[in-house]
Amino acid sequence: MSAPQRYLSGLARRLRRHQGGAMIVELVIMLPLLLWCFTATWVFFDAYRTKAVNARAAYTIGDALSRETGYVTPDYLLSLKTLQDFLVNGRPSRLRVSVIGFDPLRDRYEVRWSIPTGIGIELLDNRALQGMRDRLPEIPEGEIVTLVESWIDYTPLFDVGLAPFTFEEAAVTRPRFAGQLCSNINALAGPATAIC
Repeated sequence: MSAPQRYLSGLARRLRRHQGGAMIVELVIMLPLLLWCFTATWVFFDAYRTKAVNARAAYTIGDALSRETGYVTPDYLLSLKTLQDFLVNGRPSRLRVSVIGFDPLRDRYEVRWSIPTGIGIELLDNRALQGMRDRLPEIPEGEIVTLVESWIDYTPLFDVGLAPFTFEEAAVTRPRFAGQLCSNINALAGPATAIC
């Protein structure tokens, strides 16, 4: 074995026995992974929390509407939208309230009335309602239910592989104190302009 080879093998033996600086090397290797795991856990927890908040907001608004005995006016619906914004901590959200029934003769759900709030939300029509059929409960003949749909846009704070998306929640409730829930474009108008 030549002198340079002996020197290199001796150096390799000394480096194997020498342990100084090993913790720094481990820290440099593991710290980015630990930071990524922490931020990913935080982002996924925040996403699940936002989904739960959206569901609670939809069910809270549905419960408030189930107790309503008067008309649902545009002003009343705007106050419900304000409630939703409060419940979801000001995240971008949209809301649609619809009253639906079931026609057993035609075996289909039918929209009695629908009022959307927020950008990009349209009135619910019978065709769109049929597309939701698998998510709707069975409704006895002659009964109506209130369908509250809530959307919240979610954008993760950190990029951990989760793209921005929208949470959607649909809450179905039956009226508690009245046989139907009516909409009216004017709170002072009478039954002539009501849609039930």
